[in-house]
Amino acid sequence: MDKSGYQAAIVYVVCHMGLIFFLYPSDLFSAMDMGHWIGISISYALHAIALYMYVKGLQWAAHRNVVDIFGSVGKFLPWLLLLPALLYFGVAIIITIRAYSEMLTLVFLSSTPLWAIQLLLISIAFLMAWQGMSSMARTSVLLVILFTIPILFVLCFSFQNVDWYYLLPIIDPGQSFHFLAKPDFLVSLFVYAGGFFFLGLLPPSIQISTKKMMLGCLLLFPMFLLSVYLPLLTFGHATAELYEFPMLMTIDTVNITWLLFDRVTIFFLLSLMAFAFLYLGVTLWVLVTLAKRAVPFIPQNVLLIALTIGLFAISIAIPNWDYLKTLQGWIIPLRLYMFLVIPLITFIIGWRHKHKANRTTEVT
Repeated sequence: MDKSGYQAAIVYVVCHMGLIFFLYPSDLFSAMDMGHWIGISISYALHAIALYMYVKGLQWAAHRNVVDIFGSVGKFLPWLLLLPALLYFGVAIIITIRAYSEMLTLVFLSSTPLWAIQLLLISIAFLMAWQGMSSMARTSVLLVILFTIPILFVLCFSFQNVDWYYLLPIIDPGQSFHFLAKPDFLVSLFVYAGGFFFLGLLPPSIQISTKKMMLGCLLLFPMFLLSVYLPLLTFGHATAELYEFPMLMTIDTVNITWLLFDRVTIFFLLSLMAFAFLYLGVTLWVLVTLAKRAVPFIPQNVLLIALTIGLFAISIAIPNWDYLKTLQGWIIPLRLYMFLVIPLITFIIGWRHKHKANRTTEVT
């Protein structure tokens, strides 16, 4: 039994590590020409605030399930509030599976059909979700032990081709904040939104610690910077923004003659894919848990099988990469809702619950 809050924090970190280095850099390069650290800092600060509000709201509500917390303010309001979350996580799984399949095809599975890679990805996510959150929490600890050092090793050697000249100018003299409203910047928030929602559905055996969660959030900040600035310092902005996966192209330039592997890109990619599998498993588990509360008369295993088949069918129906980018643009309102509104509502309801409990204690 986890009583320290470490497991929840590790799952949170691992899920985000599986996303940071893939689509996030290209979206940010499309949104900003220079001063990228400003965009990273603003979105990261909002993410940290949202995470803190969400965790505090859960704790003030006596660690109740987020569905029960929303249910305390009305009978139908919780489903009105959580229906967008249900839709968002379904689309998030489809986008992740399709995007990662394209990436694996690009790097080393060029002759493998996309549908076969997507089937493999969603099958692993299905098996993880089938085992439940407690199993995935233990798996996350194992993944950290196995893959953290190899990833840090590759990241350190990625500096061998950087040109620090590309760091300048650090800030544009005419810097404005118009990029905050650009679709590409809002799409880049994919890596921040919804990644901590699972905390509100954790079983009682996995506790949450505000201090541990914020420490995990702090550990992610250098990763956000590295995912953007390593490609930027290697290629420059004009070249880096041409790549769909600039971080992988950066790793591909690394040459280590004494290493066992010919290409450290494969080494790096397989390590991060292990983290991405956990993200997919956790997201599918969240989707099934919410669906089970909506239709309690259907067994959870049946729901999991039905959702997995449905998501796989939709993901293989996406015709091309341009359509996938369009789909990412369509769910921007849902992304902002998950990113900002859900934590705020949880915080407000938790605060009300705390003050109500305090007044009851004073009266008695």
